Amino acid sequence: MSPSKQFEIKSAETSNTLLLASPLDSSSVNKENGCIALTVNSILHSKLELTQCVPKLKRIHQLFEENPYRGHFDDEENSTRKITIENLRNEIQASDEAIDAYLKKLNVITINGHLRLLDFDFRTKLIEYIISIISIQDWSKDNIPIDKCATEMREICPKYVAKQFLEQIGTISSDDNSISLNKNTISTHYALDLLRNLEKMKLSEFMTCWRECVPAEFPIDLEQLKEFVIMSEGTISYIDIDNLSEKANERIKTLFSRKNNWTLSELEPFLSSLTTSNAEFNSLLATHTRCILKDGQKYYVPKYG
Repeated sequence: MSPSKQFEIKSAETSNTLLLASPLDSSSVNKENGCIALTVNSILHSKLELTQCVPKLKRIHQLFEENPYRGHFDDEENSTRKITIENLRNEIQASDEAIDAYLKKLNVITINGHLRLLDFDFRTKLIEYIISIISIQDWSKDNIPIDKCATEMREICPKYVAKQFLEQIGTISSDDNSISLNKNTISTHYALDLLRNLEKMKLSEFMTCWRECVPAEFPIDLEQLKEFVIMSEGTISYIDIDNLSEKANERIKTLFSRKNNWTLSELEPFLSSLTTSNAEFNSLLATHTRCILKDGQKYYVPKYG
């Protein structure tokens, strides 16, 4: 393990047989003819190699899902395991850099020294509260005072929690006193809020609902959702990449059970985390999929079946 990479030990066959013998000593040498007598202890046809591997991060998400934070009335003294960054560094097969990046992606916050994941519905509540405060205070969405806004939010969460959340959904100013609301982050959250509890939704209906629930000046673009949704035959459905298997064959099987034909750009967000290089990614596709042409467009389908 290094600060930025993780490795695993794999067995690999060798082209030549390897003989393991006992160490030489003076009695092994025949003084008359110079021959050396060795005792062969093992005959090996493989060797162990240290190879770079992808980080195993799914367990982190599972741990946080056991006890998401839901606000003021959340019981910090409950019996659920308390998670610290040291726990994760010791238990998860991933580099420090990979763990830190994943925690940022999950929008984890720190409460009393422990790491917590904000409950999705509670995040929705916080966003709606913030947008309401902005309207009441007549603040610009590009210049929201962090301290004042966090103080206004004290009715639904502690101020230090509000500050962390504000920093997650906005770009902090150079003086660290204000944020510019990240409009893509907000609109993406509302899109997932619409989809996460539905099996699927007509795409045209979804786009109408999405536009209605997001402030008018916020962009809505399906490109924002490429890591979260599957679009097929005029419908859109939510898929949680953090709940997909870390085994390539199982993940690909799940993806193709949801949709028959995929373009490369559609598959890439769901498979790139399983590989460490472009060559490895291409090898994965070659192993598990085959290409077909349909209406002049290249699609990937299961290699077998």
